[in-house]
Amino acid sequence: MALIVACPALLRWREGRHLGARLQALTLPAHGAQGAAALAVSDPDPTFLVRLPETAALLASWQTIGGCGAGAGAGTGAGVKWIGRNVTGGLLNIQEQFLYTNLGPAGYPERNFYVNTLITSDIGERWNVGVNVPYVYKYFDDPLKFAPSAPAIDYSNGGLGDISLQVTRRLGRINNVSLTGIVGIPTGTYKASFTPGGTPINQNQQIGFGRPTGSLVLDQTLDRVWGLIVVGGLASYRGGKNSIDNYRAPSATTYGYVGYFLGPFVPAFGLSLTGFYGHDRDQNSQQNTPLAALAANASIEWTNSYFAVLLAGSLPYKYDGVYRDDSQNPRSPWGFIPWTVALGLAAAPF
Repeated sequence: MALIVACPALLRWREGRHLGARLQALTLPAHGAQGAAALAVSDPDPTFLVRLPETAALLASWQTIGGCGAGAGAGTGAGVKWIGRNVTGGLLNIQEQFLYTNLGPAGYPERNFYVNTLITSDIGERWNVGVNVPYVYKYFDDPLKFAPSAPAIDYSNGGLGDISLQVTRRLGRINNVSLTGIVGIPTGTYKASFTPGGTPINQNQQIGFGRPTGSLVLDQTLDRVWGLIVVGGLASYRGGKNSIDNYRAPSATTYGYVGYFLGPFVPAFGLSLTGFYGHDRDQNSQQNTPLAALAANASIEWTNSYFAVLLAGSLPYKYDGVYRDDSQNPRSPWGFIPWTVALGLAAAPF
Protein backbone atom coordinates (compact mmCIF):
# COMPACT_ATOMS: atom_id res chain seq x y z
CA MET A 1 0.00 0.00 0.00
CA ALA A 2 2.87 2.39 0.79
CA LEU A 3 4.39 1.78 -2.66
CA ILE A 4 1.02 2.25 -4.34
CA VAL A 5 0.52 5.63 -2.67
CA ALA A 6 4.15 6.76 -3.10
CA CYS A 7 4.46 5.89 -6.80
CA PRO A 8 2.19 8.67 -8.18
CA ALA A 9 3.70 11.18 -5.73
CA LEU A 10 7.22 10.49 -7.01
CA LEU A 11 6.12 10.62 -10.64
CA ARG A 12 4.36 13.96 -10.12
CA TRP A 13 7.35 15.38 -8.25
CA ARG A 14 9.63 14.42 -11.13
CA GLU A 15 7.22 15.83 -13.71
CA GLY A 16 6.82 19.02 -11.66
CA ARG A 17 10.59 19.59 -11.58
CA HIS A 18 10.80 19.01 -15.32
CA LEU A 19 7.94 21.43 -16.03
CA GLY A 20 9.41 24.00 -13.62
CA ALA A 21 12.72 23.85 -15.45
CA ARG A 22 10.99 24.45 -18.78
CA LEU A 23 9.10 27.47 -17.40
CA GLN A 24 12.30 28.83 -15.85
CA ALA A 25 14.04 28.58 -19.20
CA LEU A 26 11.44 30.97 -20.66
CA THR A 27 12.62 33.76 -18.29
CA LEU A 28 15.84 35.05 -19.91
CA PRO A 29 18.10 37.71 -18.36
CA ALA A 30 18.23 41.03 -20.16
CA HIS A 31 21.66 42.07 -21.48
CA GLY A 32 22.31 45.35 -23.26
CA ALA A 33 20.52 45.94 -26.55
CA GLN A 34 18.86 42.51 -26.33
CA GLY A 35 16.96 43.52 -23.17
CA ALA A 36 13.70 44.27 -24.94
CA ALA A 37 13.79 40.96 -26.77
CA ALA A 38 14.57 39.15 -23.52
CA LEU A 39 11.66 40.83 -21.73
CA ALA A 40 9.37 39.90 -24.58
CA VAL A 41 9.86 36.22 -23.77
CA SER A 42 9.99 36.58 -19.97
CA ASP A 43 6.37 35.32 -19.71
CA PRO A 44 5.22 31.87 -20.80
CA ASP A 45 4.19 31.34 -24.39
CA PRO A 46 0.58 32.61 -24.82
CA THR A 47 -0.28 29.35 -26.54
CA PHE A 48 0.52 27.62 -23.24
CA LEU A 49 -2.29 29.58 -21.57
CA VAL A 50 -4.70 28.68 -24.35
CA ARG A 51 -3.84 25.01 -23.83
CA LEU A 52 -4.14 25.19 -20.03
CA PRO A 53 -7.16 22.83 -19.85
CA GLU A 54 -5.19 20.26 -21.84
CA THR A 55 -2.12 20.53 -19.62
CA ALA A 56 -3.99 20.76 -16.31
CA ALA A 57 -3.16 17.15 -15.51
CA LEU A 58 0.51 18.18 -15.26
CA LEU A 59 -0.25 20.95 -12.79
CA ALA A 60 -2.80 19.30 -10.49
CA SER A 61 -3.32 15.74 -9.40
CA TRP A 62 -7.09 16.05 -8.89
CA GLN A 63 -9.99 17.82 -10.50
CA THR A 64 -13.33 18.88 -9.08
CA ILE A 65 -15.66 16.00 -9.82
CA GLY A 66 -18.93 14.78 -8.37
CA GLY A 67 -20.85 11.57 -7.91
CA CYS A 68 -17.85 9.27 -7.57
CA GLY A 69 -19.15 7.25 -4.64
CA ALA A 70 -19.87 3.58 -4.59
CA GLY A 71 -22.75 1.89 -2.87
CA ALA A 72 -25.62 1.89 -5.36
CA GLY A 73 -25.10 -1.77 -6.16
CA ALA A 74 -27.25 -2.95 -3.27
CA GLY A 75 -30.16 -0.95 -4.60
CA THR A 76 -31.28 0.38 -1.21
CA GLY A 77 -30.76 4.06 -2.00
CA ALA A 78 -27.99 6.57 -2.44
CA GLY A 79 -26.92 6.70 1.23
CA VAL A 80 -23.23 7.50 1.72
CA LYS A 81 -22.00 9.21 -1.44
CA TRP A 82 -18.65 10.76 -2.30
CA ILE A 83 -19.46 14.02 -4.08
CA GLY A 84 -16.47 16.34 -3.53
CA ARG A 85 -12.96 16.31 -4.91
CA ASN A 86 -11.26 13.06 -5.71
CA VAL A 87 -7.74 12.05 -6.58
CA THR A 88 -6.98 11.49 -10.27
CA GLY A 89 -3.92 11.06 -12.42
CA GLY A 90 -3.30 7.33 -11.98
CA LEU A 91 -4.19 4.45 -14.25
CA LEU A 92 -6.57 3.16 -11.57
CA ASN A 93 -8.80 4.87 -9.04
CA ILE A 94 -9.13 2.81 -5.86
CA GLN A 95 -11.73 3.57 -3.21
CA GLU A 96 -12.04 1.70 0.08
CA GLN A 97 -15.31 2.17 1.93
CA PHE A 98 -15.82 0.79 5.44
CA LEU A 99 -19.44 0.76 6.69
CA TYR A 100 -20.98 -0.19 10.03
CA THR A 101 -24.68 -0.69 10.77
CA ASN A 102 -26.33 -1.95 13.97
CA LEU A 103 -29.50 -3.99 13.35
CA GLY A 104 -31.67 -6.39 15.30
CA PRO A 105 -34.14 -6.06 18.18
CA ALA A 106 -33.24 -4.60 21.55
CA GLY A 107 -31.11 -7.02 23.54
CA TYR A 108 -30.19 -9.06 20.45
CA PRO A 109 -28.30 -6.68 18.15
CA GLU A 110 -26.78 -7.62 14.82
CA ARG A 111 -23.59 -5.79 13.98
CA ASN A 112 -22.89 -5.53 10.25
CA PHE A 113 -19.51 -4.56 8.79
CA TYR A 114 -18.89 -4.00 5.07
CA VAL A 115 -15.58 -3.35 3.33
CA ASN A 116 -16.14 -2.32 -0.29
CA THR A 117 -13.15 -2.10 -2.64
CA LEU A 118 -14.08 -0.17 -5.79
CA ILE A 119 -11.49 -0.15 -8.60
CA THR A 120 -12.25 1.99 -11.64
CA SER A 121 -10.37 3.16 -14.72
CA ASP A 122 -11.13 5.72 -17.43
CA ILE A 123 -11.35 4.67 -21.06
CA GLY A 124 -10.97 7.98 -22.81
CA GLU A 125 -12.85 11.07 -21.61
CA ARG A 126 -16.34 9.62 -21.84
CA TRP A 127 -16.19 6.07 -20.49
CA ASN A 128 -15.26 4.53 -17.14
CA VAL A 129 -15.34 0.88 -16.06
CA GLY A 130 -15.02 -0.61 -12.61
CA VAL A 131 -15.48 -3.54 -10.26
CA ASN A 132 -16.63 -3.49 -6.63
CA VAL A 133 -15.47 -6.35 -4.37
CA PRO A 134 -17.26 -6.42 -0.98
CA TYR A 135 -16.19 -8.26 2.15
CA VAL A 136 -19.06 -8.74 4.61
CA TYR A 137 -18.92 -9.63 8.32
CA LYS A 138 -22.07 -9.96 10.46
CA TYR A 139 -22.07 -10.68 14.19
CA PHE A 140 -25.24 -11.76 16.04
CA ASP A 141 -25.73 -11.58 19.82
CA ASP A 142 -27.52 -14.77 20.95
CA PRO A 143 -29.80 -14.86 17.85
CA LEU A 144 -31.56 -18.09 18.94
CA LYS A 145 -32.50 -16.44 22.27
CA PHE A 146 -31.63 -19.34 24.55
CA ALA A 147 -33.31 -19.64 27.95
CA PRO A 148 -31.87 -17.37 30.68
CA SER A 149 -30.52 -20.43 32.48
CA ALA A 150 -28.44 -21.40 29.44
CA PRO A 151 -25.31 -19.52 28.33
CA ALA A 152 -25.84 -17.13 25.45
CA ILE A 153 -24.34 -18.29 22.16
CA ASP A 154 -23.23 -15.70 19.62
CA TYR A 155 -22.78 -16.40 15.93
CA SER A 156 -21.04 -14.70 13.04
CA ASN A 157 -21.27 -14.92 9.27
CA GLY A 158 -18.61 -13.48 7.02
CA GLY A 159 -16.91 -13.74 3.67
CA LEU A 160 -17.00 -12.46 0.10
CA GLY A 161 -20.24 -10.70 -0.77
CA ASP A 162 -21.81 -10.18 -4.18
CA ILE A 163 -19.27 -8.67 -6.59
CA SER A 164 -20.60 -5.99 -8.94
CA LEU A 165 -19.40 -4.65 -12.30
CA GLN A 166 -20.13 -1.13 -13.50
CA VAL A 167 -19.84 0.95 -16.65
CA THR A 168 -20.20 4.75 -16.68
CA ARG A 169 -20.90 6.95 -19.69
CA ARG A 170 -20.28 10.67 -19.22
CA LEU A 171 -22.67 12.97 -21.06
CA GLY A 172 -23.04 16.66 -21.78
CA ARG A 173 -20.68 19.26 -23.23
CA ILE A 174 -18.53 19.29 -20.07
CA ASN A 175 -19.10 15.69 -18.95
CA ASN A 176 -21.13 16.83 -15.94
CA VAL A 177 -23.81 14.16 -16.43
CA SER A 178 -23.06 10.49 -15.88
CA LEU A 179 -25.09 7.36 -16.55
CA THR A 180 -23.89 4.26 -14.71
CA GLY A 181 -25.05 0.68 -15.17
CA ILE A 182 -24.26 -1.78 -12.34
CA VAL A 183 -24.65 -5.56 -12.50
CA GLY A 184 -24.33 -7.63 -9.33
CA ILE A 185 -22.93 -11.16 -9.56
CA PRO A 186 -24.20 -13.69 -6.93
CA THR A 187 -20.79 -14.62 -5.50
CA GLY A 188 -21.78 -14.44 -1.81
CA THR A 189 -23.34 -17.36 0.03
CA TYR A 190 -27.09 -17.07 0.70
CA LYS A 191 -27.93 -20.44 2.37
CA ALA A 192 -25.94 -20.19 5.61
CA SER A 193 -27.59 -21.77 8.68
CA PHE A 194 -26.81 -21.93 12.41
CA THR A 195 -26.48 -25.73 12.23
CA PRO A 196 -25.18 -27.84 9.31
CA GLY A 197 -28.08 -28.74 7.05
CA GLY A 198 -30.49 -26.65 9.11
CA THR A 199 -32.95 -23.98 8.04
CA PRO A 200 -31.20 -21.03 6.39
CA ILE A 201 -30.93 -17.94 8.57
CA ASN A 202 -32.83 -14.74 7.81
CA GLN A 203 -31.94 -13.21 4.44
CA ASN A 204 -30.75 -10.03 6.20
CA GLN A 205 -28.16 -12.18 7.99
CA GLN A 206 -26.81 -13.68 4.76
CA ILE A 207 -23.82 -12.18 2.95
CA GLY A 208 -25.18 -12.77 -0.56
CA PHE A 209 -28.55 -13.11 -2.25
CA GLY A 210 -28.08 -15.86 -4.79
CA ARG A 211 -29.48 -13.92 -7.74
CA PRO A 212 -28.10 -11.33 -10.18
CA THR A 213 -29.00 -7.71 -9.41
CA GLY A 214 -28.92 -4.56 -11.49
CA SER A 215 -29.02 -0.78 -11.04
CA LEU A 216 -29.10 2.23 -13.33
CA VAL A 217 -27.79 5.51 -11.84
CA LEU A 218 -28.10 8.98 -13.38
CA ASP A 219 -26.06 11.83 -11.83
CA GLN A 220 -25.73 15.49 -12.71
CA THR A 221 -23.10 17.75 -11.13
CA LEU A 222 -23.72 21.50 -10.93
CA ASP A 223 -20.55 23.51 -10.28
CA ARG A 224 -20.80 26.64 -8.18
CA VAL A 225 -18.17 29.08 -6.92
CA TRP A 226 -18.72 27.89 -3.36
CA GLY A 227 -18.98 24.17 -4.09
CA LEU A 228 -21.00 21.48 -5.81
CA ILE A 229 -24.58 20.34 -6.15
CA VAL A 230 -25.22 16.73 -7.17
CA VAL A 231 -28.72 15.59 -8.12
CA GLY A 232 -29.76 12.28 -9.53
CA GLY A 233 -31.70 9.09 -9.21
CA LEU A 234 -31.37 5.34 -9.48
CA ALA A 235 -33.60 2.40 -10.27
CA SER A 236 -32.70 -1.03 -8.92
CA TYR A 237 -33.68 -4.61 -9.54
CA ARG A 238 -32.64 -6.18 -6.23
CA GLY A 239 -32.69 -9.82 -7.29
CA GLY A 240 -36.37 -10.78 -7.12
CA LYS A 241 -36.94 -14.28 -5.70
CA ASN A 242 -34.09 -16.74 -5.13
CA SER A 243 -34.04 -20.54 -4.84
CA ILE A 244 -34.96 -20.62 -1.11
CA ASP A 245 -37.97 -18.32 -1.58
CA ASN A 246 -36.35 -15.13 -0.35
CA TYR A 247 -37.60 -12.05 -2.20
CA ARG A 248 -36.32 -8.49 -2.47
CA ALA A 249 -38.57 -5.86 -4.05
CA PRO A 250 -37.39 -3.45 -6.78
CA SER A 251 -36.71 0.12 -5.67
CA ALA A 252 -36.27 3.63 -7.03
CA THR A 253 -34.45 6.57 -5.42
CA THR A 254 -34.12 10.27 -6.04
CA TYR A 255 -31.50 12.35 -4.20
CA GLY A 256 -29.72 15.65 -3.89
CA TYR A 257 -26.41 16.58 -2.23
CA VAL A 258 -24.67 19.89 -1.56
CA GLY A 259 -20.93 20.18 -0.89
CA TYR A 260 -19.06 23.32 0.23
CA PHE A 261 -15.38 23.98 -0.48
CA LEU A 262 -13.43 24.92 2.67
CA GLY A 263 -9.81 24.62 1.55
CA PRO A 264 -8.94 20.90 1.44
CA PHE A 265 -12.22 20.05 3.26
CA VAL A 266 -15.64 19.51 1.69
CA PRO A 267 -18.55 19.17 4.14
CA ALA A 268 -21.58 17.77 2.34
CA PHE A 269 -25.26 17.27 3.16
CA GLY A 270 -27.91 15.36 1.30
CA LEU A 271 -31.38 13.87 1.27
CA SER A 272 -32.49 10.72 -0.53
CA LEU A 273 -36.04 9.41 -0.95
CA THR A 274 -36.46 5.71 -1.78
CA GLY A 275 -39.61 3.81 -2.68
CA PHE A 276 -39.97 0.01 -2.73
CA TYR A 277 -42.40 -1.97 -4.85
CA GLY A 278 -43.79 -4.03 -1.98
CA HIS A 279 -42.31 -5.74 1.06
CA ASP A 280 -39.36 -8.11 1.07
CA ARG A 281 -40.11 -11.73 2.01
CA ASP A 282 -37.97 -14.15 3.97
CA GLN A 283 -38.72 -17.72 2.82
CA ASN A 284 -42.22 -16.55 1.82
CA SER A 285 -42.78 -14.80 5.17
CA GLN A 286 -43.45 -11.08 4.72
CA GLN A 287 -40.96 -8.76 6.42
CA ASN A 288 -41.76 -5.32 7.79
CA THR A 289 -39.37 -3.68 5.35
CA PRO A 290 -39.97 -0.05 4.35
CA LEU A 291 -42.26 0.89 1.51
CA ALA A 292 -40.67 4.36 1.57
CA ALA A 293 -37.60 5.76 3.31
CA LEU A 294 -36.24 9.30 3.61
CA ALA A 295 -32.56 9.41 4.59
CA ALA A 296 -30.57 12.39 5.87
CA ASN A 297 -26.90 12.08 4.93
CA ALA A 298 -23.90 14.10 6.12
CA SER A 299 -20.20 13.79 5.39
CA ILE A 300 -16.90 15.61 5.44
CA GLU A 301 -14.13 14.96 2.95
CA TRP A 302 -10.47 15.86 3.07
CA THR A 303 -8.27 15.71 -0.02
CA ASN A 304 -4.66 16.43 -0.87
CA SER A 305 -2.93 15.81 -4.18
CA TYR A 306 -2.54 12.07 -3.70
CA PHE A 307 -5.02 10.85 -1.09
CA ALA A 308 -8.62 11.44 -0.01
CA VAL A 309 -10.55 10.60 3.16
CA LEU A 310 -14.30 10.57 3.76
CA LEU A 311 -16.24 10.38 7.05
CA ALA A 312 -20.00 10.02 6.64
CA GLY A 313 -23.23 9.01 8.29
CA SER A 314 -26.77 8.24 7.15
CA LEU A 315 -29.99 8.26 9.24
CA PRO A 316 -33.16 6.98 7.47
CA TYR A 317 -36.79 7.41 8.47
CA LYS A 318 -39.32 4.94 7.06
CA TYR A 319 -42.93 4.13 6.42
CA ASP A 320 -43.70 0.40 6.17
CA GLY A 321 -47.51 0.33 5.99
CA VAL A 322 -47.83 -2.32 8.75
CA TYR A 323 -50.22 -1.21 11.51
CA ARG A 324 -50.21 -4.37 13.67
CA ASP A 325 -47.41 -6.53 15.04
CA ASP A 326 -47.23 -10.34 15.02
CA SER A 327 -49.56 -10.47 18.04
CA GLN A 328 -52.08 -8.22 16.27
CA ASN A 329 -51.38 -5.35 18.63
CA PRO A 330 -51.44 -1.82 17.13
CA ARG A 331 -48.10 -0.44 16.03
CA SER A 332 -46.93 2.67 14.18
CA PRO A 333 -45.77 2.20 10.60
CA TRP A 334 -43.50 5.24 10.96
CA GLY A 335 -40.09 5.31 12.58
CA PHE A 336 -36.34 5.47 12.26
CA ILE A 337 -34.41 2.51 10.90
CA PRO A 338 -30.77 1.66 11.67
CA TRP A 339 -28.18 4.32 10.98
CA THR A 340 -24.94 3.75 9.08
CA VAL A 341 -21.50 5.29 9.56
CA ALA A 342 -18.75 5.05 6.96
CA LEU A 343 -15.06 5.71 6.39
CA GLY A 344 -13.80 6.11 2.82
CA LEU A 345 -10.23 6.19 1.48
CA ALA A 346 -9.19 6.90 -2.11
CA ALA A 347 -5.93 6.87 -4.08
CA ALA A 348 -5.00 6.83 -7.78
CA PRO A 349 -1.93 4.61 -8.23
CA PHE A 350 0.13 3.71 -11.30
